[in-house]
Amino acid sequence: FEVNKEMESELELSAVIGFQGKVVDGLILHPDNEHLLFPLGTTIVVRHIISRTQQFLRGHENSISAIVVSPSGKYLASCDTTHMGFLADIIIWDFESMELLHRLKLHKVQVQSLSFSFNEMYLAS
Repeated sequence: FEVNKEMESELELSAVIGFQGKVVDGLILHPDNEHLLFPLGTTIVVRHIISRTQQFLRGHENSISAIVVSPSGKYLASCDTTHMGFLADIIIWDFESMELLHRLKLHKVQVQSLSFSFNEMYLAS
C-alpha cells in the first residue's frame, strides 16, 4: 500500500464566490481604492478589484463579528463571537504584509464593533 504524496498535502483556499452580508458594515473599500474587504465565516477576504485576485486573512477560530480599516489603511482589525464563558478575539493585522500583529482577548462572548482613532494609536472595542 503506497500513499500518493500529492494527496497528503492540505487543501488550500484559492478563491471564494459570494458574500454573506451578516456583519454590519462588513463590506469595506480600502483607502487605496483598490481592495475590497469582507468577512466570510472565520476568514477575511481581501479582493484586489483591478486584478480580481484574492488573499485571505486567517486567524480566527470563530465567526467574525466586525472588521474595520484604519484611516490610512495601514491596519485592519477584526473580532469574533465565541461561546458563553470564553473570551472573544480581537486581531490587528498589518495590511501591507497581511500578517497578524496582535491578538487581544478582552471581552467575553462577542465584540460587536471596532473603531480606530484618527491617529491610529488607539482601537476602541
